Amino acid sequence: MKRFFGTLVCLGWTFALWGQGYDLPQKQRFPRVQLSSVEATEAFSWWSLEHAYPREIRWTHQASTESPGGWHHRYQAEFGGLPLHGAELVLFVDHAHRLRGAQWADFLTLPATLPPSHADAALWQDGVWNWITWEDHEAAHPRTWERYARHALTGDIIQQRDMLLHATDSIGRALVFRPDPLVRAGVVYGGAYIDDNDQNTAVLDPLRDTVAVGLTYFNGLFTLSNSAAVIQEFDAPSVSIPMQANADFFFSRAAPGFEMTNALYHIERIRLRLDSLGFGSLMTYAIPVDVNAFNGLDNSAFDRATNPPRLLFGEGGVDDAEDSDVIAHEYGHALIHAAAPNTVNGTERECMEEALCDYFAMSHSFRWDNWRYPFIFNWDGHNPFWSGRMGLSSKDYSQLTFSSIYSHTDVFADPLGVTMVLIGPNAMDRIVLESLYNFTSFMTMPQAANWMLMADTVLNSAQNASLLHLNFAARNILSPQVGQQEDSQKGSMARDRYCTQDQVWDFTDVGGSAWAMDGRVARTWSAGDAVYGWELPEGAYLISRLDGTTFMLFLYP
Repeated sequence: MKRFFGTLVCLGWTFALWGQGYDLPQKQRFPRVQLSSVEATEAFSWWSLEHAYPREIRWTHQASTESPGGWHHRYQAEFGGLPLHGAELVLFVDHAHRLRGAQWADFLTLPATLPPSHADAALWQDGVWNWITWEDHEAAHPRTWERYARHALTGDIIQQRDMLLHATDSIGRALVFRPDPLVRAGVVYGGAYIDDNDQNTAVLDPLRDTVAVGLTYFNGLFTLSNSAAVIQEFDAPSVSIPMQANADFFFSRAAPGFEMTNALYHIERIRLRLDSLGFGSLMTYAIPVDVNAFNGLDNSAFDRATNPPRLLFGEGGVDDAEDSDVIAHEYGHALIHAAAPNTVNGTERECMEEALCDYFAMSHSFRWDNWRYPFIFNWDGHNPFWSGRMGLSSKDYSQLTFSSIYSHTDVFADPLGVTMVLIGPNAMDRIVLESLYNFTSFMTMPQAANWMLMADTVLNSAQNASLLHLNFAARNILSPQVGQQEDSQKGSMARDRYCTQDQVWDFTDVGGSAWAMDGRVARTWSAGDAVYGWELPEGAYLISRLDGTTFMLFLYP
């Protein structure tokens, strides 16, 4: 692999991003086979006898990882001594020595030739394997990392990818936004509640909370680092990191130190939460964090090129590290990378990665306050700088085409968020975290949904399986269960509702609010009020009732 550093300039090259031709099909099986141990070799022996592959393929064991649900064994397919990129196998064995699940790349075609001496791997493209060399182009200030796949024989670029996925402790105190100033004030972006280039401290500073945060004490000074994260400067602009004898890191939100302590606090809370959920072994390092990165651009990223990986937060628009949604989202990439390293290959798989990190943002916000939790990046987005994203959707998965990694994040975040509200973030977070260990390259949303059903099976004896299936089926990610009645989605767990403007709403027995898609309250009501469709313009609304139920309302003329 070649690695280049400096400024990247494209001079009329023709290249492909992830597209349909690069997606390597995946197969799943959930056999429930009793083994004598949890060892990888025994599980692989059973699988290899059941599934015929060309004898020229060698499956190389990569890692075995334990989770609360069992052991997850990873293999990589090789031909001629080099990897077939994205051709992976995952075997899941529970603690009772039962092989519960397997997922693998579904191909029988081999490369037409042995690899050239300078090749790095084979890349699947339009049904054939091409020998390629990897080229990494990296630059700093602002941080970029792009990877080219060059045809090993012709030298043509056949793929280009952006590889960024957009520490002894003491206890100190800090002032932070928890989860963000808008939720704290109960308002939407606008009026006095704006970023104002960090100047409106009179409005926003009173919305800070005093919290305990882990610090490192060394040589008589407290520093912004703990077992979860360490604040560093590795991308422009360079800002001085505070070190002080006093353990109270109290900053106005106009000061650079505020974003530093805000990021440190929220990452530490997520890391401690992993311990409480039984997944403390997932993250084994304190992640380096730069909250003043990308030369002031409105961008944030998870950088897996370094050891250990790093987080970078930009300051364009609203400072990204002021919004705990952004912090939780980017740290979510680190969690997925730890559970299933180097598997973010394929447009749908990348879209699902973003959706999962959006779910982590929703869950993090929901635990502080469930108000507007589906409005992902509530402070950083949903404003004039950018539109943010939603964690609720009315889309039909079967009708979607994945042309961009951000195009349909909502369709997968929706069933996760809705189930979280119904069973609680603790149970849902454990299901999601357990499923991550079985993720592979090029997997689809239905395959990920099946792994979540399996996670609930091994963690909770399938206590939530019907509800999970129902919510995935509402978006057509999974098919409705056999025998399920057509109207089974109606009632207290209704997902989408449809109403004409001449109808009275039938769900106002409990007080609540209707939120327009721009994030503003369109209508509120008290229990028992009569509300008619004609009171609002036609369109889509998020209904949030005081009993905690939420759903989408589609209003027609």
